[in-house]
This record gives sequence, structure tokens and C-alpha cells, in this order.
Amino acid sequence: MSLEAKLVVLGTQGVGKTSLVVRYVKNTFDPESASTIGASFLAKKVVVDDCLVRLQIWDTAGQERYRSISKLYYRSANCGILCYDITSEESFLAMHSWLLELKKNINNNIIIHIVGTKADLVNADPSKREVPFERCVAYAAEHLGDNEGLGWAGMDACHEISARDDTGVDEVFEVIARKLVERRQEIEMERLYGPGGGGGGGQSARGGGRDSAVDAANDAEKKKGKCC
Repeated sequence: MSLEAKLVVLGTQGVGKTSLVVRYVKNTFDPESASTIGASFLAKKVVVDDCLVRLQIWDTAGQERYRSISKLYYRSANCGILCYDITSEESFLAMHSWLLELKKNINNNIIIHIVGTKADLVNADPSKREVPFERCVAYAAEHLGDNEGLGWAGMDACHEISARDDTGVDEVFEVIARKLVERRQEIEMERLYGPGGGGGGGQSARGGGRDSAVDAANDAEKKKGKCC
């Protein structure tokens, strides 16, 4: 049994989206990593309850000038990871605009998780914290409730991590992967028939519920002969 799922990582510039993804996929950390231009793609395979899950993780640029093209990368995503810096209230407030973008541009029942980054800075100096974890939980309860069809609200949708110290990173993706497996049948139906499932309308222009960005990345990966 296998499952292919698309994850998109969103948030303002400098919150550490790339560091989160690279730490999870490659188990490395580069404090001098450059800002993402457009989007970058990494993949990783994990096993959940005998199901092989291939996570396609899209790390999108946080700069405002890339907003217009970001939607091309998170179209047909199965999970959205909203990131903010726990030492920056401004980044937390800005995160809401990315949630609105997801609601506006994604029709399927997407899973959404919220990740507070740079926990190492607060561990070293608690006075640097500007966003209490409880505030994130309250935000999730208000905006990610099941009544909006946007996944699971509550503490299991909120995380605080440090890519530098490698704390909490694996747990984020483990919880997400498990939820994806729970929704496996729904995800496969959306891939075949588009949001809403069924054999009628709702298919993408490619006819299979998939998007060209993912297909192009998959093709490139196959040509390299690499396996994640």
C-alpha cells in the first residue's frame, strides 16, 4: 500500500521554512541559507502502518513579490504548513494572510498545521519569545476548526521546533503523515477525479487531478535516478 501526497510550506520571509524542510529531508542545517526564489521541491519517503508515504514538500518563497506565483506551487496540495517565528509577533500576524490564500485557492479538504520556528532562541533567552504557544493553539481552534473543513484544530495542529537544534522537526511530519494515511482514500479520489471525488467534473486540465508543477518535479527526479 502506498500514498503520494503534496505538502506546501508557507510563511513570511526569514521564518525558517527552508531550514525546516532541509533539516527534515536531509538532516542538515545551514545558518547562511539563501532566501527561496519562487519555490523549491524536496521529497522523502516514510512508512506509516505499513503504508509507504511519499511526501512531496514544496518550500515557497515568503517575499511579497512572489505572492502571485506561489499559488502555482500549492495548487492541489494535501497539506499546508504555516510557519512563523516565535520571536516575532509580526511574522505570526502575517501568517494569517497565507491561510487566506490557501482558503481562496484550494478546494480540497486540506490538512493545515502551524509551526513556530526558532525555539532554540527562546530556549537560550526566554525573554525573546513574542508569541506564546497558547496563542497559536487559540488561533488554530478559531481558524482551523472542522466546521471550516480545514483539518484538525487544537494542539496536535500546532508545533514549536528548532531546525538548528533538530528538535520537534520529525514530529511535525510524523503527525502529518499519519493524518494523510487516515485520509488516503479521499486523497486518491481527489487525485483521480479532482476535489470532491467521484467520476464527474472537477478534474484538472491535465485530466487526472494532478498539477504540472508536481509532474515536472517528478520527471526531473526520475531522470536523476535518485530515491529519497
